[in-house]
Formats: sequence, C-alpha cells, structure tokens
Amino acid sequence: MKIGILGSGQVGGGIARKLLALGHDVMMGSRNASTKAEEFPGIKLGTAPEAAAHGRWVINALPGEVALRVIGQCEVDGKILIDIGNYESAIDQPITTPLGEAIQKAHPRARVVKALNSVSAHLMIDPGNLQQRHTVFLASNDEPAKREVTTLLESFGWKDVIDLGDLGASRAMEQLIPLWMRLEGKLGGPQFNLAVVRG
Repeated sequence: MKIGILGSGQVGGGIARKLLALGHDVMMGSRNASTKAEEFPGIKLGTAPEAAAHGRWVINALPGEVALRVIGQCEVDGKILIDIGNYESAIDQPITTPLGEAIQKAHPRARVVKALNSVSAHLMIDPGNLQQRHTVFLASNDEPAKREVTTLLESFGWKDVIDLGDLGASRAMEQLIPLWMRLEGKLGGPQFNLAVVRG
C-alpha cells in the first residue's frame, strides 16, 4: 500500500523503515528531503504535500505545534490519516484542544485515527522489544478506519490494541505524555510502556 509520512525525525523515520520492511510503498515528507537519501535507502523523499499526495494513507509524525499548519498544505480528504503527534507543550501545560480532534475539525473529510502517541519510537514499530505484554490505544470517529489501522498495528507486532472509542478520547491519550516523560526520567530511558491488566 502507498503510505505518506509527514515528518522524518526519529518517529517518522522509524515508522517509514518499518513500513518499507513490511512491503509498503513509502514516501516521507521532510523539510530536508535533499539531504536524507543516504539515511533512508529505498524510501521516497519529498515535501509534505508530495508525501500526502503519494499515500493512500497518511501518517502525521509531526509535533502538534506544526502539524496543523503542515497538514493544511496537504490533500488528505478521504484518506486514513493516522495521527501519532503530541503537543510538546503538553508536558507542562493543559491541552486546550487535543491534536486528534483539531486535525479532524480542520479536515472533516479525512478519516483521522489517533494511535501510538503514548509509546516510545522504538516500541511503536517493535512492541516485542518488551518481553511483557503491553498496550497501545487508538480512537477515531470512523469505525472502518479503526479496523484497518488495527490490522496495521497488528502487522507491527501489537497484540493488545484497545479501542477507546471516538476522537473525544484524544484528550485522554495526549494527556498521558506528562506521565510518560516522568516515567522516562525515573526509569532512565524509554524502555517501558503501559499495560492494561484485566481482572
């Protein structure tokens, strides 16, 4: 499948490599596309609008502070748009409008699915890196889109995918970030995730 990724940092780059390894046709949008070719062999590179145009699906791997502006330059109507972004300011400030909801409001014909935003970059694409079973959350107003994204997450190796409902869950998902940052500091790195234990 053709997938466009907005962002070429640790998160966007890691997901691009994973998707390529799974056989997808990937294009990454980057401000520095001309300098990234050696870093990402086999992955097409271009601007964010070019990456979005390439993809049947689009993945937002940009910080919330720039995501809305960049996505606003892209054609995303009718496409599944996986939002894994967070506001960097959410570490120490309340979230006014969650990013997942803001993207959907700005692009009402996009099929926005919030997912993976509270997981470290390396575990997003390799959940088996932790021996214990752990959890990834997702939310969307589009039930068929959620099912398709769940299938993609399972292809990454995720075994515990919890559907939190509509995009109103974006607030709860994004407000996990201050806790995540505290845990990273306390544990000395990102080799952890949350797990939901059922009784």
